[in-house]
Amino acid sequence: MKFNKSKFIVFSLTFAWIMVLMLQPVYAQTWKFAMISDTHDNDMLNTKTGVTSYLPPIINYIIAEHPDFVLQTGDLITGALTQKSSPVCGKDDAQYAYYNQATAPLVRGNIPVYVIRGNHDYGYRNEDPVVTKAYLDTSARAMPQNGPPNEKGLSYSFVHKKIKFIMLDQYVNSSNGTVTLPMDWLKNELSIKQGAENIFVMGHSPAYSPDNTASNNGGQYNLFDQPTLRDQFWKLLTDNHVTAYVSGHEHLYFRGQVNGLPQLVIGNLGSIMSYNPATVDSRMTNVFPTTPVPSAQGRPGYIIFTVDDSKKSITANEYLLDANNHKYLYDTYVLVP
Repeated sequence: MKFNKSKFIVFSLTFAWIMVLMLQPVYAQTWKFAMISDTHDNDMLNTKTGVTSYLPPIINYIIAEHPDFVLQTGDLITGALTQKSSPVCGKDDAQYAYYNQATAPLVRGNIPVYVIRGNHDYGYRNEDPVVTKAYLDTSARAMPQNGPPNEKGLSYSFVHKKIKFIMLDQYVNSSNGTVTLPMDWLKNELSIKQGAENIFVMGHSPAYSPDNTASNNGGQYNLFDQPTLRDQFWKLLTDNHVTAYVSGHEHLYFRGQVNGLPQLVIGNLGSIMSYNPATVDSRMTNVFPTTPVPSAQGRPGYIIFTVDDSKKSITANEYLLDANNHKYLYDTYVLVP
């Protein structure tokens, strides 16, 4: 039989292309999502935007990771805590406009951003109607509207590639005791897996504080200042085998564990406070960091989660920015082996 070189080349190329198509789903099984929190400006007296200057470079680093989406666990702007000396005091719509401007590269890159409100987006001691309206108009209305009737866009959930994400509003209005944490809705959401193999729950306040000196016992937004509600909440998460609870609010990076459930605190973006293992809630096992971190040494950061569907694993990398806004790896761990 005479060797036909042209047919052999065509056959080889066709076979190679078929193999590429067959192998493509294997590579597509690895994907990422990012988390940030507390993007407000630390300078409440003089801020001109209400948004930290660290947000734009961090957004650029996140885009380079090509995540499927970004989760933001509250305090988008300085908002309710903006002081009268600031030119944007009382101009919450303008502050959210600056936030949207900083995160616009994500929108242009077709990377969705899912947000919940923090105390800066809610009020200083009680709910601030002006701040609340600004958050509803600029942020909440763009979120999934599948939460409780009085919490549309504030509490909601979605499923992405076998992981369920539950975003929670969780405030106590100290003037009348109104609680926004929708426990009945959360219980129902946790019971309906929707094909999910892992569940992440996000709220603004830690359930167990990595800094007990931060407790003000006012209970206006700190979940850890509401022990009865907190214990019911945590039992609900552990009974339903939640993968992790992630919050911001306290301006540091921390991970601990209570009854086998990880709690991640990622509030180290707009403002940095000191960390001391001695102040960690004694009911929580401290995992990282294990040594004190003075506020002068703290740096802004963000988390990238990598999901490998073929291995059913989830790993996390916490990156910080140095003084020149260059990123470096601060912590890495396997959340799901």
